[in-house]
Amino acid sequence: MKLALLKQFTRLLCSKKWLFTLLIGLFITLANQLPIDAMKILFQSSRDFAGFEFNIYVMNADGTDPIKLTKGPTSDTTPVWSPNGNQIAFGSDRSGNFELYLMDTKGTKLTTLTRNPGVDANPTWSPNGNQIAFTSNRDGNYEIYVMSAKGGNAINLTQNFKSDENPSWSPDGTKIAFTSNRDGDYEIYVMNTDGENLTQLTKDPWAVDWYPSWSPDGTKIAFGSDRDGDAEIYVMNADGTNPTALTQNIAVEDDFPAWSPDGTKIAFTSYDNTTFMDIYVMNADGSDRVNLTQNQNGHDVGVSWQPTPLAVSSEEKLVMLWGQIKQDKAR
Repeated sequence: MKLALLKQFTRLLCSKKWLFTLLIGLFITLANQLPIDAMKILFQSSRDFAGFEFNIYVMNADGTDPIKLTKGPTSDTTPVWSPNGNQIAFGSDRSGNFELYLMDTKGTKLTTLTRNPGVDANPTWSPNGNQIAFTSNRDGNYEIYVMSAKGGNAINLTQNFKSDENPSWSPDGTKIAFTSNRDGDYEIYVMNTDGENLTQLTKDPWAVDWYPSWSPDGTKIAFGSDRDGDAEIYVMNADGTNPTALTQNIAVEDDFPAWSPDGTKIAFTSYDNTTFMDIYVMNADGSDRVNLTQNQNGHDVGVSWQPTPLAVSSEEKLVMLWGQIKQDKAR
């Protein structure tokens, strides 16, 4: 029903320019109504190994039907969906050191993106799908780089002698948030996508703040922090104001937050140092915490939510929607 409506209104759009503003609002409304339990979640798991070696899995957003996409013995980590949901970028040591790779959503059609002696990890896509930012120590210490989504021509954005890691691209495509210890302990920073206009967002001299994750509307950033004594999930405004704890679990480490495409949920990793790490999900206000993986054989770490056709920057919404309609028509 939803697809039929989208097709009908898209045809009208081609002949009635005055409908453009109305239709954009309608498209966004329809996309945001997609049921969250129909989405998929990517994560890495060591359940097939004795140590900290990982395969990449995909499961339903309620934790059911986990499917292994990569099959070690190498370690495959930090998987992220492309904005159109057709590809997965990830890090792997399958060549002898960590490089970045692409594969399709079935774990096939592997493409190598980077080839250098350093460690390349933690990819994040630009909202239009044209670029990938990532962490690399190819120049001696960890920096934030950006390259074409097809690989090659990597550009160092941070050029700092301290460690800059864990990039996260803003939904509007204009900024990259990341973690750095350039001013002491690890804090959250944000910069333009060309590396300019660097701004420090968190400033707690006694805490470590890391792994920023933008909300889909770009107004907030979730992150991990030990400012209360152990790792918890926090959320703050995109300008760094009003940091608020979402989890408050004594002796439990909560880390690696990731927003759902509709902004209503945050998935994260949790563990108490006596059990394996598991994937949890909670409402965006911190309520209704649910364990999705409940795995007793290894660590489940990190989450990437399957994007919806409109979970991208505003200038790309109509393009992606039209592409989705054409794909459905061709089937």
